[in-house]
Amino acid sequence: SVEELAGGRVCTSFPELTKRYFSSISGDSETSVRFVSGSVEAACGLGLADAVVDLVETGTTMKAAGLEIVAEVMKSEAILISNPNTKLPAVVDLIKKRMEGYITATKFVMISYNIARSLLPDACKVTPGKTSPTVTNLDEEGMCAVSALIEKNECAVKMDRLSEIGATDILIIAISNSRM
Repeated sequence: SVEELAGGRVCTSFPELTKRYFSSISGDSETSVRFVSGSVEAACGLGLADAVVDLVETGTTMKAAGLEIVAEVMKSEAILISNPNTKLPAVVDLIKKRMEGYITATKFVMISYNIARSLLPDACKVTPGKTSPTVTNLDEEGMCAVSALIEKNECAVKMDRLSEIGATDILIIAISNSRM
């Protein structure tokens, strides 16, 4: 628990935030907060700290280092703020589009499958896509290939449903970036 870590050794890239956080918990015992940059999660394994305070998106790196999240110090978000009188509106718009493309890529994957054209309406109900699915005729008479964006967290259910309908060759393709 955080209470057990209070008064111990903590490494972080955010020393002031960490000191304020632990001062509200530790009471009489002062927590030793040490600034480190780079791979903060390695501090415990190197014997430099009992705990770390770090910026975590998924927690994968922390788990790989054998650490577990004990408490959330704060929630944060990245935001783009533009001067309404900027002399570089095209650059601001470009940065915004790039950020939106990356965010979309983190939320969606492309699903691709083959299906009989007669079953296409049912399949498209499962994978309507962001705008609409892409449907391409195959050389085999009455067959088509479909690709559509789906949310990452819906992959397994959508693959199962498509298989039940009669789709074959169902693939999930990761998206590293996009422009929508």
